[in-house]
Amino acid sequence: MNLSWVDYAIVLVYVGGTITAGILARGAIKGISDFLVAGRTLKTHMAVATMVSTGLGLVTVMYFAEEGFTNGFAPFLVGVFSTVVHIIIGKTGFIVSRLRHLRVMTVPEFYEIKYNRGVRLFGGSILALAGVLNMGLFPILGSKFVIGFTGIPVDYVRPVMIGMLIVVVFYTLMGGMVSVVLTDFAQFILLSLGFFVATYIILTHPDLGWTNIVAAVERHRGEAGFNTFANPDFGWIWVFYFLSVLSIGIVWQPEMSRPLSTQNSRVARRVFWISGITGMGRAIIPMFFGAAALAYFNDPDFGSQLAMPTMLGSILPIGIAGLFLAGMFAAFMSTHDSYLLAWSGVIVRDIISPLKAMRRGSAQQVQEDGTWGGLTSQEEIYWTRALVVLLAAFLAVFGIYYIDKMPETAFKFMYVTGTIFFAGCVGTVGLGLYWRKANAVGACSALLLGAFLPLAFLILNLVPRYTPAFLRYFVENSNRANLASMLLAGLAMIVGSLLTQRTHPPRALDFSGME
Repeated sequence: MNLSWVDYAIVLVYVGGTITAGILARGAIKGISDFLVAGRTLKTHMAVATMVSTGLGLVTVMYFAEEGFTNGFAPFLVGVFSTVVHIIIGKTGFIVSRLRHLRVMTVPEFYEIKYNRGVRLFGGSILALAGVLNMGLFPILGSKFVIGFTGIPVDYVRPVMIGMLIVVVFYTLMGGMVSVVLTDFAQFILLSLGFFVATYIILTHPDLGWTNIVAAVERHRGEAGFNTFANPDFGWIWVFYFLSVLSIGIVWQPEMSRPLSTQNSRVARRVFWISGITGMGRAIIPMFFGAAALAYFNDPDFGSQLAMPTMLGSILPIGIAGLFLAGMFAAFMSTHDSYLLAWSGVIVRDIISPLKAMRRGSAQQVQEDGTWGGLTSQEEIYWTRALVVLLAAFLAVFGIYYIDKMPETAFKFMYVTGTIFFAGCVGTVGLGLYWRKANAVGACSALLLGAFLPLAFLILNLVPRYTPAFLRYFVENSNRANLASMLLAGLAMIVGSLLTQRTHPPRALDFSGME
């Protein structure tokens, strides 16, 4: 065991405090708007803190650290691109302002406003599938951090994962997005302090330091550890794909839920550009920790996911280690409760509620309490809470059985699963908001073709002998599958819409009075 009783006491005090906050937040929940988007009352400082915290979850730290250990400094462009794109979006209001002006709580709600209920059901199903698969590795990676950091035997990785999930589910069920915001703010403070101190200790440690880290990357990774374009895991295809997904990936429900929770579209834009400033550090610092772990162990075959937490657990002093672990547990809770709320909310509001409305034969119109006519506000909260529990159970099973079957690193897995939804959004959201000819046929075509290649990559890598010859080029490399799916989805929206303008006339959107 690497930690002292002081460190464990710090963690227990923090966990107890957050659970108490979750119980107290329960009284603030009056309806589904409070539960999913905190009543749309977030001001800039709180919205920025909670958005940054969601983007810096424990799983994010783990998969970025794995990239640093595996690929050295080459992935650092991830942080640079993320910061630049988020600042541009925040300053221009691209997509963010218009979605916030439409007062939707989930992205598929926009599909019903712009297209029809069928597109909303289809898009909501694809988003739920992509989101749940994307979240599949979160619990096991969080457990691996705790195992590596504390020195608990690896045999306990699954029981630790289940225990952490139970805490998160209880907390999420209590207060919904109100609880999430409270946790995120505490996480923002703890992680900012922890990252600063850990970086200082790494740079001044006798076995590490900048010179030793650079030398280790050069020794073990060569040019591929420094040159993004010479690294076979990245290259030009990845750059084009990553820039594309950053520009449209803002519609990812857990991230978009923060701007949608703000007071108005002006605040939503400000949240994006301010949080974007931190994007570089959120990616590069964990990657730097991973590269430092490569230097610390001087063994490229050391477990890439356990290297960073094991190193930090060994070098951080008493007290600091406890604060850092508390911050990481806060990051685990923040990401999980945000994602559990996001995906359960999508399933309830964009699949169950519309289906219920269709069964009743009622119009699916937005009500004053934020519901859409299929379920009452209290029914939506009930089903959202039930799905939080069911999704957590799925995550436990998925984390146990799939972790050793990933075709690539955790970072690449996250983007492949995300692209199942991202690719379709090129047409359905991007063109839907800004191109007046976008219609329901084009949207369905974009959603279908956008999801095809990422799903083929995930499935056929499990059974490679069944891969058709025409798909082999894409299935062999996730970068190719991802970029091709983005291009296909955009093209499908344009062609499908232009061919069916008369049979499926597009709906106009009203953005008058938008701030």
